[in-house]
Formats: sequence, structure tokens, C-alpha cells
Amino acid sequence: MSFKTLREKHLLSQEKVSEISGLGLRTVQRLEAGHRVSYASLRALALALKMDVDVLERALYAMNTPTDEFVEVPRWVRRLRDGLATGVPALARRRAYLYEALAIGLGVALLLASLATTMPQATTTLRLAGGFALLVGYAVSIATRVVDHYQGWEPHDDTVTPAPSRTCAPRIALYAAAVALPPLFLWLVVRLAG
Repeated sequence: MSFKTLREKHLLSQEKVSEISGLGLRTVQRLEAGHRVSYASLRALALALKMDVDVLERALYAMNTPTDEFVEVPRWVRRLRDGLATGVPALARRRAYLYEALAIGLGVALLLASLATTMPQATTTLRLAGGFALLVGYAVSIATRVVDHYQGWEPHDDTVTPAPSRTCAPRIALYAAAVALPPLFLWLVVRLAG
């Protein structure tokens, strides 16, 4: 609680508090500005406000609400947020939601396409690929909710551009895996189904 609130609660002006307590007007103004005053000044103010000096001190200087809510983020959640590959920029919350929606949308589209086809091999392939895409979307959804729970996202992470990595090799490897794995998975499914 601020001193101004206490003073206004007792319907007193700064000048009147200064006069009753015997303190200078500047001391009262400094206290209202949030500065600390000596214990002797607090005692004089407590007498002027007809309060116990300890109660006044607690009201003025105690932190009633935390100003910095610290949440400890476990290491495995930080690794989940930052990505397991080195050199890959951390995933932003907005992008994680986008990947989740894309994976689930692709999974649903593939499952619907499997209903439209008449070839058994294509139906099996589309259903397996759709199931895999839904599974990926579900995994991204769980990871996103875990990082949300621990408030693990960097502040304003959607506006910060990641620092460029020193080499592009990790990024190239990640893109190559993203491009090569789905066709490889489909080829494997077709070979096993056939």
C-alpha cells in the first residue's frame, strides 16, 4: 500500500501530515514518491495517522504481490523448446501452433483421400501416412502444451529474429531430413504393403 493511499484514507493533505507529524513537507513528498525514510520519521507518521509503527512499516515496505514471477523451467523442457539439434533456432510459440495445425490438417486430408481411392495399396499408404501426420501433430501439440505449462517460451519470442548460426550445415541437414524422410516413409510402406 502506498503512503498516498494511507494519507487519502485518513483525509489528510501532505501539508497537514507534515504539520501533525512535525516532519518536513519534503520528507512527506519523498515518502509518497516511494523513497524510504528513517524509523524516527515512521514513528512520527504513525502517531499522525494513529497507527502502530510496525503496521505502518509493513504497509509501506512489504511486498504484497510478487513483481517478478519466476518459474523454473526444467532442462528437458528447455531442450524441447530449443530443439534437440544444435544450431537450429529455437521454435517460437506461433510457429509451433502453425506446425501443429499443418500436421493435423495434412493427416485429416490424407485420411479423407484414402476414402476416395479404390486401389487397396494406395488406400493403405494414404491411411498410414495420414496416421503418421496425425501422430506428428499430436506430438507437437503435447510439446507445445508442456512448454506453455512451464512458461518456457522466451518473452516476445514471436518478434525476435534468431541470430544466424555460424555454419549452415545443421540447418541444411534438418531441411534434407524433412524433405527426404516422408517419401522414404511412403516408399517403405508401399514396399511392405506390396
